[in-house]
Amino acid sequence: MDNTIERKLEIIDDLKKKLDGFRPLESDQIRNLKILFDVEFTYNSTAIEGNTFSYQETKIVLLDGITIGGKSMREHLEIINHKEAIDYIEELSQKN
Repeated sequence: MDNTIERKLEIIDDLKKKLDGFRPLESDQIRNLKILFDVEFTYNSTAIEGNTFSYQETKIVLLDGITIGGKSMREHLEIINHKEAIDYIEELSQKN
């Protein structure tokens, strides 16, 4: 191997060690990442399907359980049901 490739591999190894130093994540960090993922994934997925909720509105519905004035019940249920589908898939992935 030439020096350039060897040096890049050393840098990658060093970065991997730094990354491993952050593991395992604390339960609060995992919970916060899950919330972030759920909101982000739900917002993007329902938007693709034509849901008109903003990111912030999606977050309010999911985290606070508050309905948004001027929005249809169908759109609210799309968001809620999407989140339930995510939770169901995660639950299935935990089973053998």
